[in-house]
Amino acid sequence: MKRPAVPSIRRSTRGFALCALAFACSQVLAAEISPSLAVEADAAGRVEALIVLPDQATPVLSPLGGDADYLVRRRALVDALRARATAQQAGVVDWLRARGIEHRAYWISNLVWARLSSADLAELATRTDVARVEANPHVQQALPVDEVAPAQPASIEAIEYGVNKINAPGVWALGYTGQGVVIAGEDTGYRWDHAALKSHYRGWNGSSADHNYNWHDSIHDSVGNVCGNDAPAPCDDNSHGTHTAGTFAGDDGGSNQIGVAPGAKWIGCRNMNAGDGTPARYIECMQWMLAPTDLAGQNPDPDKAPDVVSNSWGCIPSEGCTTGTEIKTAVDNVVAGGIFFAAAAANDGPGCGSITDPPAIYDSAFVVGATDSQDRMASFSSRGPVSGVTRIRPDASAPGVSTRSATNASTTSYGTKSGTSMATPHVAGAAALLMSVNPALKGHPDQVGDLLRNTAVTAGVTDPSNSGCGGLTMADHPNYQVGWGRIDVLAAAQAAMGSNHTVTPSVAGGNGAISPSTAQSVADGATIAFTLTPVADYHLVTPIGGTCAAGSLAGNVYTTGAITADCTVVASFAIDTWTVDASAGANGTITPASQTIDAGTSATLTVTPDAGYTVAAVVGDTCSVAPSGAGTYATGAIHADCAISATFAPDGNDTIFDDGFDGP
Repeated sequence: MKRPAVPSIRRSTRGFALCALAFACSQVLAAEISPSLAVEADAAGRVEALIVLPDQATPVLSPLGGDADYLVRRRALVDALRARATAQQAGVVDWLRARGIEHRAYWISNLVWARLSSADLAELATRTDVARVEANPHVQQALPVDEVAPAQPASIEAIEYGVNKINAPGVWALGYTGQGVVIAGEDTGYRWDHAALKSHYRGWNGSSADHNYNWHDSIHDSVGNVCGNDAPAPCDDNSHGTHTAGTFAGDDGGSNQIGVAPGAKWIGCRNMNAGDGTPARYIECMQWMLAPTDLAGQNPDPDKAPDVVSNSWGCIPSEGCTTGTEIKTAVDNVVAGGIFFAAAAANDGPGCGSITDPPAIYDSAFVVGATDSQDRMASFSSRGPVSGVTRIRPDASAPGVSTRSATNASTTSYGTKSGTSMATPHVAGAAALLMSVNPALKGHPDQVGDLLRNTAVTAGVTDPSNSGCGGLTMADHPNYQVGWGRIDVLAAAQAAMGSNHTVTPSVAGGNGAISPSTAQSVADGATIAFTLTPVADYHLVTPIGGTCAAGSLAGNVYTTGAITADCTVVASFAIDTWTVDASAGANGTITPASQTIDAGTSATLTVTPDAGYTVAAVVGDTCSVAPSGAGTYATGAIHADCAISATFAPDGNDTIFDDGFDGP
């Protein structure tokens, strides 16, 4: 995330009245208008702006607090944010619609994006339901570029050095690869069908793709971009996003083990147009993260939100991101929804105080610096302290120098990049591993952050480019250079398992399977679900055996009761049994009249005609029947209840008279 040298779009001191600059006013203005907007609107006819409502930063989750289940809290948060926005934006939205002004309303931050003229700005300045109108400028960011050609190197390290450095393989060896966790990225887009990403994409079921709730494009007005606007499928116009996704979840199943959490699923949102970001684009993606929508942008569903969001972007001052609280409100609400928010520190080091841009300047984000393969701080990695932030920044660091990962050139292309952009997805993947180890961490980003900070490595981590910042040196822990240290996800996982119990599943007597089939680590008081699958012609025996607290069965999924000690779950399967009923017509018998048969076996019946009669037919409704010997019949293999009937006819040796007497 190296910052480009670009002309800044200068903003006024907030509260500077528009009328004093461009309009004559006879009254105190209700809304604060950025003077730069009036200048730009006069020059361009219309200008992009953010119409901010008065209490957009006011928290709405306090009634539930932290005691409720995280999904309950997230749903309540989304409902409250949407309700507040709908009520407070109604007047402004009606005004925009009546004038045919292009606009887009957001609820994660209480604001409306619109293209406004000078006259529109003048009228907005008189409204009492508007707090201020901010700029939404477009500024190109300089993103890390490939250090080598985006092609397969001659020699591949099966597990990339950064993945090894943070001890992710040690967590894999414990049976945790990120399974059951969803990581999201906000970036330049993603080549979702890359060999290292496709099978890990939540929208891919193995045969077809469904991008609803798994992908969103916040780019609506680009010109000439290869991905176009409102892309209906994941697309990467730069390769930066594909590279970061590869680091948090990539693995091609072969020699390209590039990701920290290859067992996790991923989803994504494009918030930059080839590196061109705006506050509205960043906010739109964060809103989608909190409650993903279908491809039409409708039907938001907070239950489909990711558990982790990786953010390798920064909203620099010339983009208008340091004066208002709009970006901060969005970040805070994502985290309030129980989502771990990893953010790149930026690439403006090695000087002290070089972490200056959102979202890395906010308390709720987990801010990531970059180290190299020798545990040296990267010279480019931005350092703290951060003004107005209560926490040490960065929080921790991770490998971000010469990181090899997937690129967008083809479905099998790889490249090497450096930046805190590359360090951040290492942390996102590590967070996913911790939630896989201990599912009770889901919805508790503060606890995940504490585990990563408290177990980070400090021994041997150096900073050749800076002797100290904010009165602290690398001898102090934490410090403003590496934070709490370089992350060690194995140590964090072991700490996360400290209050866990082991649940050991098994099958008694065979004839079925239990999944997962290996011992599972479960947080104290949590439950765990197992899928119990019998082989053909067998069924699950209830109640479920073992020593775990009794749970509930829904279909073939068994969920234990609360786990408070090491225990076992034992599944038993029994063969199915079926009833074979037999009936005979007049002039004969069939026995037995009813019998119970194990599935897959056959039933034998004795069929006896009366004197002067013979067997006309023996048939079954769901099973086949054939002679098996003198006077006996046997069914085929029984797989359902079967009703068999026998009928009889004169044997042909005698004449049957209607009056009941036999002829000579």
